[in-house]
Amino acid sequence: MIYILTLIIGVFCFVILALIVNFKSSNLDYQRRVMLLEDIILEMKSNLENQNQKIELSEDLRLKLKASNETLRNSIFNLNYEILEELYSKK
Repeated sequence: MIYILTLIIGVFCFVILALIVNFKSSNLDYQRRVMLLEDIILEMKSNLENQNQKIELSEDLRLKLKASNETLRNSIFNLNYEILEELYSKK
């Protein structure tokens, strides 16, 4: 009877040790995956910041182009007006 009890206790100890090893292995795997996900999130955050900077630059460029377009439009209008004045003053 004592041999059976000792055998059962030995099996339980072996099962407990196996479960502890399995838990530690799973925990390490989980930590590795979390670190990979953190790296991916940081990379995506960096990409998002770069894209936001590009959007801001493109918004600045759009405003500059709008101002340049307005200036160019006024210059062309004034040039056309001067040409028409010269044409009609010669007649």
